[in-house]
Amino acid sequence: MTKKLNSTDQSLPRRKFVQAAGAAGAGLMFIRPELVRGTQANSSLGLGIIGCGGRGNHVGGEFVNNTETRVVALADPFDDRLTATRDSFDKMNEAKSLGKIPAANIFKGARAYEKLVGSKDVDIVLVTSPPYFHPEHFAAAVAAGKHVYLEKPVATDVHGCKQVMKTGQQADGKVSIHVGFQKRHSDAYRAVVERIHGGEIGDVVLGQTFYYTNDLDRQNKPGMSEVEARLRNWVFDKALSGDILVEQNIHIIDVCNWVLKSHPLKAMGTGGRVTRKDVGDVWDHFMVTFFYPNDVKVSFNSNQFRNKVYRMQGERFFGTKGVAETHHRGPMKVALNSGSVWDAGTEDPLGSAVANKAKAFVAGIRAGRFDNEARQGAETTLTTILGRTAAYTGREQSWDALVKSDAKWDLKLNLDALENGSAVSMK
Repeated sequence: MTKKLNSTDQSLPRRKFVQAAGAAGAGLMFIRPELVRGTQANSSLGLGIIGCGGRGNHVGGEFVNNTETRVVALADPFDDRLTATRDSFDKMNEAKSLGKIPAANIFKGARAYEKLVGSKDVDIVLVTSPPYFHPEHFAAAVAAGKHVYLEKPVATDVHGCKQVMKTGQQADGKVSIHVGFQKRHSDAYRAVVERIHGGEIGDVVLGQTFYYTNDLDRQNKPGMSEVEARLRNWVFDKALSGDILVEQNIHIIDVCNWVLKSHPLKAMGTGGRVTRKDVGDVWDHFMVTFFYPNDVKVSFNSNQFRNKVYRMQGERFFGTKGVAETHHRGPMKVALNSGSVWDAGTEDPLGSAVANKAKAFVAGIRAGRFDNEARQGAETTLTTILGRTAAYTGREQSWDALVKSDAKWDLKLNLDALENGSAVSMK
């Protein structure tokens, strides 16, 4: 599915990549921010959701419950997801004395996103479609002058990451762009990272990170077409999801880039499919070593096994003066060689992280301060692709060779089948 990468080719320096990825493209028209409805303090912002699965419902709910935002439009290929999501948000809207989602703003089909971003009711677009489509959906929303909350990963291949960076450059200062790395808005995580950056543990010399979790539920049903089964089961599909390292484990890798203020220079890895061979083509475990500047090495292990008894996700960073330890659920501590320990005082650091991020996003829009996380999101996604490529090939993979490859995956999926009615739709 991927182009063959030359692990010895390092002819594209990072700064040239950033310049190339950020070069302005033609054909985009922007609406001036002051003309986007909903930016005034006394009016709620209209939120349109592309992709009505679990993540779209969760993040959309955080917006509605924690900001002056109402869901006004939905786009998805399937009737049942549109119906369930519409019912859910109609109840949320009514609880806040807001109107129901207009029937005219319920868009079905593989290209439904085009109609959603064109709706005058939509101020913010929440992109929670399968990650393969993120660059295309993101570009369409930005071209329509909408603020965008783009879920991670921003793409599933190198080419898509470059597209996202290019679109982000074009959007800079015109609309606000957030990428769904909620750990950066966790009070506990921020406190730990601030202490690391402040030198409390000295120079970071080694990282140990891990994401061990359960298998995921299958979404396909008997009688579905191949197209529908792949789209509903996208988390098990390499091209649609990017594999578990890119789609799920990316939260850990983003913390590594955040703490070390860089992306890795190269990676080595392995992994495979051992316990889960009944569905899709993604791997069920990875073991990767990332090599960051200043000779800092970070180990990363993950699995997605049929295992209901052990789940653990977190990061440890060892420095010359101590160690910092962070977990999705569990201790958030900085321990020094002197024996002193600082504790963040919570074992649920992500409890309010998505809400915090939604609040910050909306506050920035209202203040006319348009954030732009496209580059950060693309660099973290590229970091996971670096690890994935090293594991797939079994060879050391350099950042420069990866970026130069411009690898683009072929989805090999006839989306027109959905539009033509040949895909079975659940009612």
